[in-house]
Amino acid sequence: MTENAVALKLPAFWTSQPEIWFTQAEAQFHIRNITADTTKYFYVVASLDQETAGQLLDVLRAPPEQDKYQHLKRQLLQKFGLNRRNRAAKLLDMPCLGDRKPSELLADMRSLSDGHTSCMLFEELFLRHMPTDIRMQLAEQDFSDLDAVAERADALWQVKAADARGISSETMPVLAHTVKKVTPPARPPTVTSEGLCFYHTKFGDKAKKCRAPCTFPGNVVAGRQ
Repeated sequence: MTENAVALKLPAFWTSQPEIWFTQAEAQFHIRNITADTTKYFYVVASLDQETAGQLLDVLRAPPEQDKYQHLKRQLLQKFGLNRRNRAAKLLDMPCLGDRKPSELLADMRSLSDGHTSCMLFEELFLRHMPTDIRMQLAEQDFSDLDAVAERADALWQVKAADARGISSETMPVLAHTVKKVTPPARPPTVTSEGLCFYHTKFGDKAKKCRAPCTFPGNVVAGRQ
């Protein structure tokens, strides 16, 4: 088949997600009607950075006469793709929902499952990443349609997020008004009803200070402040 000379620049190869990269690359081939094996092969080669190409040097030096593209694709997926055990480990160790919507989490789980989503273990893993209240409302959901489950989970998640924002904005002013003001201790009166200052009332003739006016007998410290 005649090779297609079509202007196309694929993104740099994603060593962390080679399956998704090939899905997007093949979509570009389809859109531009690129079907020739050699053309697709060289487009992929051109997308490899120096380090990635260096790890496949033997393959690039001596490509097969036929099916160059499929051969290179198999080598790249074998080198950088996840095997079944790796996929299972990543699914089990997937981080909690966090700020993601449930549908975004489901998309990540689907990409790791390699199509193995129709099982109760996959359903349970998805549910366990949901907040407790959302998980309880999804427990009886029909999981035969995962997109419908994700849509329902997103709706519950959005309501929960909106409620949390509402509580925060409404209660903060109330909490601010309920904080008790600290009242400084009252200053002792200057002179008691008997005409004595605070110091002579408390310490008598042993007082070392005095606050005028003070009528303490024999007062010699009345002028000392």
